[in-house]
Amino acid sequence: MSASPPEPGRLRTHGLRVEYADATDPGLDPAKKVNEDACAYEETPFGHLFVTCDGMGGHAGGKQASNGAISTIFNYVRNAPPDHEPRAVLKRSVEEAARQVYALGGPATNTQRPGSTCVALLLHDGQADVAHVGDSRAYALRGEQIYRLTRDHSMVQEMIDNGVLSEQDAIGHPDSNKITRALGMTPEVDVELRDEALEIYQGDIFVLATDGLTDLARNEDIMITVTEYINTRDAQAVCDELVALANRRGGHDNITVQLIRVLDAGRAPGLTIQQGPSQQAPPQLGGATPLAGSRVNATIDSGPARPTASATVVQTPAFAEDHTVVLAAPTAPIVDRETVTAVRGQQTVVNPALRGIGRPARPPLESPTSGPQHPPAMMYLLLAMAGMIGLLLALLFWALVLR
Repeated sequence: MSASPPEPGRLRTHGLRVEYADATDPGLDPAKKVNEDACAYEETPFGHLFVTCDGMGGHAGGKQASNGAISTIFNYVRNAPPDHEPRAVLKRSVEEAARQVYALGGPATNTQRPGSTCVALLLHDGQADVAHVGDSRAYALRGEQIYRLTRDHSMVQEMIDNGVLSEQDAIGHPDSNKITRALGMTPEVDVELRDEALEIYQGDIFVLATDGLTDLARNEDIMITVTEYINTRDAQAVCDELVALANRRGGHDNITVQLIRVLDAGRAPGLTIQQGPSQQAPPQLGGATPLAGSRVNATIDSGPARPTASATVVQTPAFAEDHTVVLAAPTAPIVDRETVTAVRGQQTVVNPALRGIGRPARPPLESPTSGPQHPPAMMYLLLAMAGMIGLLLALLFWALVLR
């Protein structure tokens, strides 16, 4: 179910209040002291827009690419016709950013081009739309569960999808620096937009991050850190701690985090709601299964030398300095990728916004580096069955041999 386009001058964010913060850091690698990541936030005519980009192609080129992508996306959304659907405007803005970044690389014959990943979140009419290209990620947290809203466009992700690589083997894999889509590598790019918008509720938290964080922090690490800090401090403290966590684990890349907490989801007058929120807790996101290990049960505060029970520490990979974009076409150029950049200063913003409610989205994707995992109950059942079989065999041996 969706609402009709708003009348001219009518905000799509009426009634919504969000707390926002971001943090960025160049990381600890001396070769990457120029931050090529970029992030920004603005309340636009189509809703609250949040964008994180990870530039590549050298310090100058990468920073120019990520900043140019950010600028293009916001300009496009600001100036789009008001009667257009927000999700369509979001996708087209990222497509336009790809064309603009491609133009930065000069003639088509150039094989070394600047580029950028991108993940964008648009909150509007009581729902959230997510578009992305590359391996920058979006997460949603509800209650004590965390959901991945994006799937990396990378060679490692394709190997996981095809069953060639396991979650554990993906950590520090030599090809983890190779992505299959990026803004600027070709004039047109396939922007992935979630099939359906995600219905939002008060208390929902969204996290956007570059791979400087997600390479070193598992889903449960992010969940634990966010939950521990958001209950006692503001959104800025959460962003700062996530950056600190990545640096404690090596900080091999630039790190950028955006965090959005829904203080009031807002509801649009006159919009029919088939299954609106009741006094009970909001449902799981689209009925999806939460990511494994998402329940909060520990505090993450470990460096590379001190792994904890709830986190796997990843050593800084030797290949972190070089990142490569591998396009689908067999003759496509391979472009060196260096990552990171940051744009906004750190701050917390509380804004009015949003009305309406949309249809729940389809189930979010599983963790990109995880295959099927068995719950603890199944493990206990298998152990019990093994014990019973062992006892029966012992009794049979006694009856036939010892008796």
